[in-house]
Amino acid sequence: MAASRRKRYLETLDMLDWFTSGQEQESPGLQKLRSEFGQMLDAGRHVFDTAANAFLGGTDLEVIRNDLFSTDKRINKAERQIRRELVVHASIHGASEFPACLVLMSIVKDAERIGDYAKNLFDLAELSPGRPSGDQLALLVELKDDISRIMATCREIFDADDEEHAKELILEADRIENRCDEEVRKLIRQGAQDSMSTTYVLTFRYFKRVASHVRNVASSIVQPLHKLDFTSKIVKQGQAESNPEE
Repeated sequence: MAASRRKRYLETLDMLDWFTSGQEQESPGLQKLRSEFGQMLDAGRHVFDTAANAFLGGTDLEVIRNDLFSTDKRINKAERQIRRELVVHASIHGASEFPACLVLMSIVKDAERIGDYAKNLFDLAELSPGRPSGDQLALLVELKDDISRIMATCREIFDADDEEHAKELILEADRIENRCDEEVRKLIRQGAQDSMSTTYVLTFRYFKRVASHVRNVASSIVQPLHKLDFTSKIVKQGQAESNPEE
């Protein structure tokens, strides 16, 4: 049994060596794909800002409809294009860039989902009996600004492959997600106070999911392939460093 376990262990090391060989420098083709992915992130931020600002600020939805949905279609097309190019690229370059291709294949879905949640916000604005107001409006505007900011930062740290700032972004995204969850719990415990309660719950949920997808992209900078999207240890470590006396 011990010999069998040792054999599997050595085989695993061989596979890891195969995966990581030749990755010191990306090929121009992979750099192009990373650039195309960055453009998806920019487009996702644009549609999120457009939909959220219209919903929270009361802009005429017809003014933004064509821009929002056409941009989302471009995001969807870019996802398919990048996936197709990744298959070809991985076939040509093999071991040297296969892990990076798998990472991009995963996080391109996160970028695409941001566009979907922007459309959800637009649909919510159409269906909602009114617009957010008072304290809830102030909080949602604050969260929207925070999410837009981390989306812009995510593009920068992805391009720079900046691990230190990626960890900081993960902590910030986690804080936003927790705040959204907290507000949803409050609303559910309070019960339906008015016709806007459902609108608020859905808005906080959509905001949380956008922040979560941004966090997933940031995880690709600091996590190995098999731990993409899993950031609980990074969050705990960051919280411990921020509160050393606790």
